[in-house]
Amino acid sequence: MNKKHRLRKRRDFVHVSANGVVARSKFFILLGCANNLEDFRVGFTASRRVGGAVDRNRCRRRMRAVADLIFRGHSISGVDYVFIAKKNLVHCKWNDLLNAALGAVNFLHRHMQVQ
Repeated sequence: MNKKHRLRKRRDFVHVSANGVVARSKFFILLGCANNLEDFRVGFTASRRVGGAVDRNRCRRRMRAVADLIFRGHSISGVDYVFIAKKNLVHCKWNDLLNAALGAVNFLHRHMQVQ
C-alpha cells in the first residue's frame, strides 16, 4: 500500500473516531469516515491491551496485509479507515481474519453516506 494511502497523524485518527461509522468484529474494530480527498486512507493501531511489543507489531502486520488484499477492490475513494486491534487478533486463523475484515468493510460501505 502506498504512503498516500496511510493515515499517520493523530488528528486524522481522532477525526475518524469522533465522526466515523463503527463496524465491530471478534478480532478488531473498523472505523470509517468520509474525507475530502480523492483517495482512501487506512490507519492501524494496537494498544498495550493487545499484549507486548511483539504481539502489537504482529497485529499491525496482519491488519496491513488484510487491508492490502481487501482495499484493492473494495475501497471507496474519499474514505478514511482505521483498524483497532483486539487481543484475539494475535493468534486467530488467517481465513477467519480475512472473512471478518470483508464483512466489516461491507458493513461500513452499506452504512456510510458516501457517493
